[in-house]
Amino acid sequence: MSLCIALNNPNNFTIISGDGRITKGNQLVRDDHKKLTKLTEYISMFCSGAQDYCEELRSIIKAQVNEHTSIHEVAFIVQKASQEIQKCFENEHASYLEQNPKFSALATVISYYDKATNQSGTIEYCHTDGFIPHDSRASTMTVRGLEREKVFEYLGNQIEPDRIIESVLNTFKYISGLNKDVGGTVTIHVVSLEGIDVYEWSDYK
Repeated sequence: MSLCIALNNPNNFTIISGDGRITKGNQLVRDDHKKLTKLTEYISMFCSGAQDYCEELRSIIKAQVNEHTSIHEVAFIVQKASQEIQKCFENEHASYLEQNPKFSALATVISYYDKATNQSGTIEYCHTDGFIPHDSRASTMTVRGLEREKVFEYLGNQIEPDRIIESVLNTFKYISGLNKDVGGTVTIHVVSLEGIDVYEWSDYK
């Protein structure tokens, strides 16, 4: 698990961001893993959790989605694939789940711009309800992963509308200082009518 922050500015743009750190126990595995995936010119997906299963989800979704796939279709493609992968994880790691019953192999968030309606939005998924797509086109901040409450408090207090990317990056800096499982390369996708703009910082400490 790592950290994902998504912000939606209705009818204008949505931002989705994630860090690049992967740890195993107390060991650092890598700091530059790409947890954001550009599915189309207008849809970006964050996925973290049990990394092998996240990569399988990415592969399945990318094979089924193209520039003509609507956001509605993408939402349910992700749901179906997530259900299958979670079931596989539960079958293969039953003993682990006995000790960690709330663990999910997948933590997934989608940010998109729907050209058909000229609206931006985010979609959240959770294993507890069968990965039902929770689609919001309202002004909202979504946080998944570590230190959620601290993210809401910090970013909510210091966000600057005209410096929103810097505000998000500063939040990752802050959380990285609190929790060593968050860090490495921070990637931010800004999704709008113009497509997806990508921003990365690999050395921000």
